[in-house]
Amino acid sequence: MVFLIRENFLSMILFYTAIFFLPIFFLGCFPSPNIQNSSAKQIGPSLINLAQDFNVTKPFFIDGGTFSISRDGVMYFVDSENKFVVRKANLQAPEASSEFINLNEWLKKDNLQDFEIDDLWCDSAGRVVLAESTTGKILRISGDARKLENLADSYDGYRLTKIRGLAGNQEGQIFIGTPNAATIYEFDPVSGTLNVINEELIRPNDFSMDLKGDRLLVAESEPNRIVVFEMNSIQNVHLGWDLIQFPTPLNEPISLDLMDNNNHLAVLSQKGLSLLVFDLSDGVIKKHYNLPERCLRVRYERGWFYLLTDRGIMRIINSSG
Repeated sequence: MVFLIRENFLSMILFYTAIFFLPIFFLGCFPSPNIQNSSAKQIGPSLINLAQDFNVTKPFFIDGGTFSISRDGVMYFVDSENKFVVRKANLQAPEASSEFINLNEWLKKDNLQDFEIDDLWCDSAGRVVLAESTTGKILRISGDARKLENLADSYDGYRLTKIRGLAGNQEGQIFIGTPNAATIYEFDPVSGTLNVINEELIRPNDFSMDLKGDRLLVAESEPNRIVVFEMNSIQNVHLGWDLIQFPTPLNEPISLDLMDNNNHLAVLSQKGLSLLVFDLSDGVIKKHYNLPERCLRVRYERGWFYLLTDRGIMRIINSSG
């Protein structure tokens, strides 16, 4: 972002006044580390210019597709060749990956189209939840891959399509994003049904759930923003509010992940070529990583960023400072 300064005295005064006061304004209204202040509005473009740049070039970590990381440090990822196969690997020994599940062995094809996994997420009980796009099924698989449950495949008679965003909490709630329908669904573990949680249209790209499981962060396109949905004490979803608004289409948030006990937020932006780290306690962008190629997903685990690209999964260490 570049400020255009007109060549007159009044414009210069306004420019420097904005530079001085904008950070103070946003620091005052940005939420606490637990993201509790629903009056937060936006981080402006002037703060993005304050980010520190790090140029990174790292080798690929795993040859795989979309992925999720369990609490015990196991990465589950879609096979790079067979989009209907999920593999798993310990982060300490990624070269020793093994097949976790092959959907061709569990599901019957209705047509000649191959199964394809859009998204997956690991719950707190060690199960893997995945979204399969050709059938619209949301499937939950036990940790030993011996049990498969079909949680949902349609809403109001319409099949789910193109899932972007899959996350849940310790209460068994699972949230499912469908950008084509501009809708976020909640799977209710008690009734076993889907409910719509957004009143206005939301086109989700990715989800991140906080550690307590009572706040869902959504990266959205058009408008480009991070939205927060809060659950109350009985897990009913409150209306969402904007945490961060991005000023231009170039800054579309593609993926996000909460870090460090909710104190920081990692966001992929600028067509996946920039990784921004927001300090949620100070209300500023702490770091700005220039990525060597386009990334589609970010997940943070134990000091490392794991990034999905078109050629595999790479990782970069979180620089100090």
